[in-house]
Amino acid sequence: MKFYGMSIAVTLLNTLLLAALLVGVIALEVWLARRKSRWPGLILPILSFVLSLFMVLGVAGYSGGGANAVMQSVNEQTGEVTWQEQPAQPAQKWTWNDTAQVGMVLLVGNIPTFVLLGAYGIGREKLRREKLLNRMHIQDL
Repeated sequence: MKFYGMSIAVTLLNTLLLAALLVGVIALEVWLARRKSRWPGLILPILSFVLSLFMVLGVAGYSGGGANAVMQSVNEQTGEVTWQEQPAQPAQKWTWNDTAQVGMVLLVGNIPTFVLLGAYGIGREKLRREKLLNRMHIQDL
């Protein structure tokens, strides 16, 4: 029973650390978005999008089949070892299921991108409001 309580504590700690990391990344994105240039704020969403493309390429690479297996055979008379490469599965044609799977991976893989773009929009909107307020103060003088 002692280990059960400890596993809950470790799970809670991991969850809190993950939540703190998420809040930190979003705060960093808002801070970057509030810079004068728009490009620093787009760094994290672009990185997130590129990582999601790597996920899509990984799924697409495994969906089509065509993997090769290397087989080792030993000649019992001479003791010679030979290697033969043979297709493990015949290559399959691309199906609608593969397309749907890639689409879902692209959609789910881009959830962090959408969150970061939302934080970017919030940061840019705050910057726009500050600029507008400064203009109004200058006009009042």
